[in-house]
Amino acid sequence: MPELIDVEPGSPEWLAARRAGVTATDIVTILGLSRYDSQYSLFWRKLGQVPDAEDSDRFRLGRALQAYVSDRWCAERSPILIRGGALWRHSDRSWQMATTDYEVGPPACPLECKTWADGDRHSWDDSPPPAVRAQVLWQMDVMGVAAGHVGVVFLPSGEFRSYVIEHEGRPGCPVCTDQDLMCRAGEEFMARLRLELPPPDPDASMATLAAVRARFTRQPDKQAEVDAYAFQQWADFKTAEKINADNARRFEIELREQAGEASVYTVGGQPVARRVIVDASVKAHKRHQDYLKRIEASGE
Repeated sequence: MPELIDVEPGSPEWLAARRAGVTATDIVTILGLSRYDSQYSLFWRKLGQVPDAEDSDRFRLGRALQAYVSDRWCAERSPILIRGGALWRHSDRSWQMATTDYEVGPPACPLECKTWADGDRHSWDDSPPPAVRAQVLWQMDVMGVAAGHVGVVFLPSGEFRSYVIEHEGRPGCPVCTDQDLMCRAGEEFMARLRLELPPPDPDASMATLAAVRARFTRQPDKQAEVDAYAFQQWADFKTAEKINADNARRFEIELREQAGEASVYTVGGQPVARRVIVDASVKAHKRHQDYLKRIEASGE
């Protein structure tokens, strides 16, 4: 039986317990399925060298809408809603944890409640996207149950969909195969945290760049020798980045000149681009910047 960890959701104790293991959110990052995080960032965050992500309006809205999504799901399925927000630990692997949005039953199974952009709803046409499926598989494994559920509401249309993910009860069951792969990935990550394996290599994601910035506070007047090849590659790509941006802008101007007032651009009669106009207001805020600027040699 899985162990229910008796901590208040969102409390320092809750955060500390989650930091000590691999949760359903963590395994998505470890598998490389997260759009917002990286294994490098997660590793150093769990070691306390990178701060936890700050709460945001987007996160708060998602949490607030979980109750609405669960109501829609329950109205369709008519189950018993047991609880929400519980933190569970696997019966055999103390590092494997999961926080459920809700548990429904009987028997008690995880219910993951999502809100999603209408523009990306086709990624849900056949089944939940890989990142969501991985979360639910991890929750199922932690709780030792044969099924997990997902409810999603698309915004702003309000369309609701529901899904069930369950073991097939046969050799080669894809759920069993994926859960085994995920457990091995989780065990490897924990070995890194125990320093039995080296830290994850940095990748090219924005999350990793943010983590590197957070790990090393700039010290005025301090110099460091860096690898000449890495510096030249960075400098060359920065130059190419500017050239590419200039070229893209030049051809955009040419296309706009050709299209005039049209809203849809075609090539050979097939639509290839759309002119989109959006007005947005963003409240004033202080912007923190941390970037590299190339020092040009005298005379260049």
